[in-house]
Amino acid sequence: MTNITYVSLSQATALARNMDSTAHNLANSSTSGYKAIHPLIESVPDGNGDSSVSYVRDKGTYLELESGPLTPTGNPFDIAISGEGWLAYQLPGGGTGYSRHGSLVVDVDGQLKTSGGMPLLGIGGGPVQLPDDVGDDVLISTGGTLTNPAGAVLGTIAVVNINDAAGMLPIGGGMYQLPEGAGVPQQSATPVIKQGFVEGSNVKAVLEMTRLIDIQRAYDNAVKLMGSDDDLTRTAIQKLGRV
Repeated sequence: MTNITYVSLSQATALARNMDSTAHNLANSSTSGYKAIHPLIESVPDGNGDSSVSYVRDKGTYLELESGPLTPTGNPFDIAISGEGWLAYQLPGGGTGYSRHGSLVVDVDGQLKTSGGMPLLGIGGGPVQLPDDVGDDVLISTGGTLTNPAGAVLGTIAVVNINDAAGMLPIGGGMYQLPEGAGVPQQSATPVIKQGFVEGSNVKAVLEMTRLIDIQRAYDNAVKLMGSDDDLTRTAIQKLGRV
């Protein structure tokens, strides 16, 4: 293969990854707390000393951390973070997941959980546990403290700050795990929680659809260029064979 084919192949490979990320964003445009995923792509010079040739390298992805819109729900157990910070959840297989997804329910044991059954964690690392008789009469302060109508403290929701949050790894449903070397998340000193709201996805559907069309066109052009280069090589070989 010639340099043209190698360059086009590297571009097509990166564009395929880009296409997958964009399609994933569109599929999650209505997922609470979802953060759009974008590819990290760089130009890499040819390793043989030819400065006129560069290849495209896919370096992975990053999260767009812009907040999604906050929507009132009327559910006293729904919460949304205004500003920076992440909610912490206990994952099914152990460990901790992080999300801005705050659509919650109370299970039979009094734990606040996502609809998928992941318990919300409080300060101290344990699940937020409510008394059996609390009902819906729970007040959640902007700092994350839960109280009953009499003012008794029931628990405090953990809101943490994460180093390199853009590098977190998506695990589905608007939930993320820490990247390698991120360090221990620290409790936010000034969290701002809004009770009765949920944060929507930050995906801009129209923009992502336009991006998907542009990526598809660029991918098609890269594939056509590889085909044209292959045809030229085949023609040259055939002519040399007749000499």
